[in-house]
Amino acid sequence: MRSTAFSIIATAVAAALAGPAAAATWTRGAAGTTPSDVSGAPIALGAASISQQTDNTPGTEGVSCPNDDETGTSESAFYRRFYLAEHGAAPSASVSAVTIAVRDGGSGGSDALPITVNLYTIPASTPEDTIPLAALTPIGTATMPLSVPAGNAPTSFTIPVTGTIADTTASNLVVEWTNGAGADTVPSFYPANNLAAETHPSFIRAPGCGATAPVTFASIDFLSSLIMVVEGSGLPVSLQQYTVD
Repeated sequence: MRSTAFSIIATAVAAALAGPAAAATWTRGAAGTTPSDVSGAPIALGAASISQQTDNTPGTEGVSCPNDDETGTSESAFYRRFYLAEHGAAPSASVSAVTIAVRDGGSGGSDALPITVNLYTIPASTPEDTIPLAALTPIGTATMPLSVPAGNAPTSFTIPVTGTIADTTASNLVVEWTNGAGADTVPSFYPANNLAAETHPSFIRAPGCGATAPVTFASIDFLSSLIMVVEGSGLPVSLQQYTVD
């Protein structure tokens, strides 16, 4: 009995000294070696499109959080916060679709990658360039299976989703796309980010890699720009084109 008790105590002490399990390490997959791998087809902006980037061409700069055996992607979510009132939005605005870009990173394609797009409002008074989860109010959601080609080919997908921002002065729009809470998606996937300039940073959240709240890509040492184009009505014309002199 004493031997059993000692064994239990020793195990508990060892676990305490070891501390919590280490978080997984961010991965980016293959970066691409030929011009056709490096970028996908540019996303054209329409009359009712908004974007925060100088260039919406899908690339190979994004990262995600691997699952335990690194054969797939654990829960990973990607965000942008749009400051509608900064750019002269209508008093209210609505969203009808969101275009994102995804790649397989060389891990193999997927015939039905389950991706959910979530729309939120966030008080405009929330500190700039932050996305506290407690401040978000859901206004729309949609899930669509994506057919992601193999060969690390950055590909864009338009997902119909609806939501209304009733007061664009009081609220900003936050858009999230994710493989879902507690997900273990095989094979791996990555956002097809590029290095274009952006008006505001893009964000990633992945509990398995220690990011339990949205953080910027720059803060995890993977500086890149998340591809995201939002379609709707009442959206600010000045966000439709963004250029750097």
